[in-house]
Amino acid sequence: METIKKKRIVTRIGNVFCAEIDNECKRFFQYVANDLEELNSSVIRVFKTKYPMDYKPNIEEIVKDEVEFYAHTILKFGIVFNAWYKVGTSKNIGDEYKEALFGDISPIIYQKPDINPAEIWVISKINNPHIFVGRLNNEYKKKITMGGVIPYVDIINRLKLGYYKYKTPGWKIENDKNVPITE
Repeated sequence: METIKKKRIVTRIGNVFCAEIDNECKRFFQYVANDLEELNSSVIRVFKTKYPMDYKPNIEEIVKDEVEFYAHTILKFGIVFNAWYKVGTSKNIGDEYKEALFGDISPIIYQKPDINPAEIWVISKINNPHIFVGRLNNEYKKKITMGGVIPYVDIINRLKLGYYKYKTPGWKIENDKNVPITE
């Protein structure tokens, strides 16, 4: 009987990954941190530029691009299911990720569904505990991105569409963007 060897997947901070979107363009992101406060998930920074399919990655050029968004995900699943692949590594992971701000409504919504979601926001930064803020102030409204660990399928959807398609309490899709519910 033949045994199948499973290849061990090793990812390291600084790794740059490519996702080929509908055979139309390539999108790149970089693994920048682990977040112990968010299920020890991988934090990625996704770059804004869409490259043609024949683009040969220049890693240092890619990591200098503007960051479109940050997200928590599990890199291994995206690799295993061929959603993305590693193209290189850069020591340049920037410092901006330390200021990335994530937001969700408090889990109390599941116990008390009649509570207005606009009143029970929690925010967090990487490797910091969630902080209850209640209503979001204008600064938070502009800065937060959806918290939680995002499945690879939804990362791909955001790369394609510019927003996550799924519905989650506290968030809505408006003008092709995920925006917090604040009213």
